[in-house]
Amino acid sequence: MHKFYGKNEWKYRFALFLQEDGLFVPVTGLLPLQSKMLTCFYPDRHKTMNVLKPNSLAFICCVFFALLVSSCSTSRETVSSRRIRSAERDQLSRRLNMPLTGRENPALIRESASWIGTPYRIGGNTRAGVDCSGFVWAVHRNVYGTSLPRTTEEMAKQTRRVRKNRLREGDLVFFRTQRRSISHVGIYLGNGYFVHASTNGGVMVNRLDERYYARRFVRGGRP
Repeated sequence: MHKFYGKNEWKYRFALFLQEDGLFVPVTGLLPLQSKMLTCFYPDRHKTMNVLKPNSLAFICCVFFALLVSSCSTSRETVSSRRIRSAERDQLSRRLNMPLTGRENPALIRESASWIGTPYRIGGNTRAGVDCSGFVWAVHRNVYGTSLPRTTEEMAKQTRRVRKNRLREGDLVFFRTQRRSISHVGIYLGNGYFVHASTNGGVMVNRLDERYYARRFVRGGRP
């Protein structure tokens, strides 16, 4: 059996590649002890398990279990990293005037909350004053790093159409509030809520099923 290790031999817990009968098998978290013995190492538990006869069924099971533990750990970290802690969630929920589950996009929720109460100003795109398209343009730049057009009409032209029941967080929502086909835009936050810069109250959160917005909703748009 030939062994190929990562950088600096086994001091690093990256990946071990075993060649058995011409087959290369990538194994995460396995460290060699002796020529006929391997150690299955679990970084999060700081435990090891010796496995004899690398070409046996026990070795294959050890490899599979190590990969399973590693993938589960990564999955949990990914989910938890998107959660907003309880104390902060309550504060953001009150500021946005909407319920939060804690599974929302933290960057979008925090950015939106920081704009609440910003006064409406035609042509503005700062917290000193902002219009609807300027608000959407600024939030998408800060949260997603995307560069959207500056006007509502251009945003509608350059986004993919999305039906209301297919909206996802970060999608744009377009409305007909004037004679033009599309004259207002906001950002969908999830669970029927969207954030936007209103001419009457500045940046605020409303529901899509509120009578005023339900009657004027045109479509969603995905950048």
